[in-house]
Amino acid sequence: MNRIVSVALPLAVFLGLAASAAIVAGRVLPARQAATMAQEPVDLPDVRLTDQHGHDAALVSELAGDDLLVVTFNYTSCQSICGVGNAIMQELDRTVAPQVERPVRLVSITINPTVDTPDILAGAAREWAPSERWLWTTGRPGDIDKVLRQANARTADIELHELVFIVGDGRRKDFRRMPVNDGTVSGIIAALDGYGR
Repeated sequence: MNRIVSVALPLAVFLGLAASAAIVAGRVLPARQAATMAQEPVDLPDVRLTDQHGHDAALVSELAGDDLLVVTFNYTSCQSICGVGNAIMQELDRTVAPQVERPVRLVSITINPTVDTPDILAGAAREWAPSERWLWTTGRPGDIDKVLRQANARTADIELHELVFIVGDGRRKDFRRMPVNDGTVSGIIAALDGYGR
């Protein structure tokens, strides 16, 4: 299955569900309002991760550091929601820098660390042409589980795992779970911009 088809089908389903939810709610939220709505605090653990280039770094103290951070979860053989999450991260990778005053690090963390080695992640990442700001990462299974628990990300059924985005400020150690809807990209950018200089 090519990348366009593998992204288009879950994206269509996702957008359909988002539109249905907006209709039921009676309105579509503006991006700024979506950015401040239902952001659960997340205590991200400072676990060590290895990126697609084979470099190791601690999630909070090194990858976030003093910068802004966006985290999501995927795995390389995914045929469901990962394409949507990757498309959102790709759009952020292409558009976030000119819209936010501070540097931003994008981190995709595999939920299948026993399979997704750095080499496998590198092959999968190439399809999405990430810049140096977007890292595809793996780690020890126990450490990945710890991040998933802290993010309250449901992954019991790997094929039906939840689409989750964590947005935060490494300097303040303030990380929050973002709502996912049809304004996710603009909502994430607004949330990042809200952290200021």
